[in-house]
Amino acid sequence: MIQYSGTPSSETRRLTRKRSTDRVGVRFSRRSPGVTPALDGSSEDASRDAAEGFVAKTRGLACDGYIVYDIQEEAGRTAEPRPFPFRKLGDPGTFAKLLKRASGGTESVVYKCVAEEKSEDAFRAWLKEATKATRSYNLVGGASSSQSYAGPTIKRAAELLRGTRRGCAFGGVTIAERHAKKGNEHETLCAKTEAGAEWFISQAIFDADMTIKLLNDYGRECKKRGIAPKRVVLTFAPCGREKTMKFIKWLGCSVPADVERDILGADNPAQKSVELLVAMCEKIILETKDSGVPLGVSVESVSIFKNEQAAARDLFRLCQAVMLDASGYKWSMRYQLDKKPKNKALDVVKSIAGVAALVAAASRALRGAGQ
Repeated sequence: MIQYSGTPSSETRRLTRKRSTDRVGVRFSRRSPGVTPALDGSSEDASRDAAEGFVAKTRGLACDGYIVYDIQEEAGRTAEPRPFPFRKLGDPGTFAKLLKRASGGTESVVYKCVAEEKSEDAFRAWLKEATKATRSYNLVGGASSSQSYAGPTIKRAAELLRGTRRGCAFGGVTIAERHAKKGNEHETLCAKTEAGAEWFISQAIFDADMTIKLLNDYGRECKKRGIAPKRVVLTFAPCGREKTMKFIKWLGCSVPADVERDILGADNPAQKSVELLVAMCEKIILETKDSGVPLGVSVESVSIFKNEQAAARDLFRLCQAVMLDASGYKWSMRYQLDKKPKNKALDVVKSIAGVAALVAAASRALRGAGQ
């Protein structure tokens, strides 16, 4: 699970003073932290604790909602061995429901790898239960086009989702690396837009130029077709060690040689990755501001190492500030206290304080009466 807490380092505080103020459209799903469900087989209490822990650690962030990932083994992705062992996680729809309950109503975008379902009927059954609590889904196909899958296609899954008649919406993934290789990702995005997709979420970005080209091509294609481009949520993930870098590349993310060298050669690789990724976020916003494509940002951690999770916390705060600055409006963060404290110990303390105040007032009154 990705966790966000703590105070940004002096290096990241320094970076906040260098942000761009160019205006760009920023609306729904502007800032969404990503999270994975608890391990498969976790008890109901353990899953609930995991959800409540995540909500507690993200309550100080200006996020619009959560992104809950559906992690698959993806054995057919590449012949290269998986750098980190696969650990089966719980159902993302169920975890989104726990997050909503723990947060008092915050919505999630739930990733669902529809191709991995055992059958279309199995997906129908999952959808029937999941849509009771969640309305937003990111539909994902299989990891490899060379394999056959038992689950429905994304197109069919979208039809089934609309058939629930529960006001659900769906989005999809976008991969700039595919655009660099095939040159037609922008057309795929337009086709999915015309099919009803409401947003797109990128995979982790380490090459800003690839993403810039994709976004500008998508914007131009939308203008040519006379359709409004959908929001693209930019995803970033910090990296603090060579093994994590191998995993990021195994996932299919393009990492330029100079970026990899700068990160792994730094005294603090995780913090260096934050610095570089914030700069990429700014560059993408600046160089696509005329494309007409609205943007959002998400941060995920692809490992369980504490220093990389700490870097993810810094990275999210900085990227959300970048996106807020990009709105062109002045902004500030505020907090509110719950009307009823959730901590029973705090209730007791407040009760004691109240009794003490009453005793003190009575004592003052008695003293006044005796004078």
